[in-house]
Amino acid sequence: MIRATWRSLLFLVGVWAMSVAMPMGSLLWAEPSKGKPEAGKQIYMESCQHCHGPTGKADTELAASLTPRPADLTAKTTQSKKDGQLRKAIVEGVPGTAMSAFGEAFDDQQMADLIAYIRSLKP
Repeated sequence: MIRATWRSLLFLVGVWAMSVAMPMGSLLWAEPSKGKPEAGKQIYMESCQHCHGPTGKADTELAASLTPRPADLTAKTTQSKKDGQLRKAIVEGVPGTAMSAFGEAFDDQQMADLIAYIRSLKP
């Protein structure tokens, strides 16, 4: 009985240690659920196309005036990023650029939809 109690205690300590070592921010790296590109397109057109352009190529007048220029979402460098990396950039923004943090602007499903749409821009 004592061994079972110690094992239970060690298990609980291990769970606690993992929760301390992996704060909630690490969930940004988790892959989102499958999104719907058609729903993501609406979010993109409302929130992203002003800088990244309607086709994702960052070819708008506004994009040309920004330094550095916004990411071309159709480029291999962007498309090769993991979903969690794209999510992190959207949520936290990108320091040194005009990409501001959208924080909690989108719920999990909206984020999955937006990322699915960004993936659909792949040439």
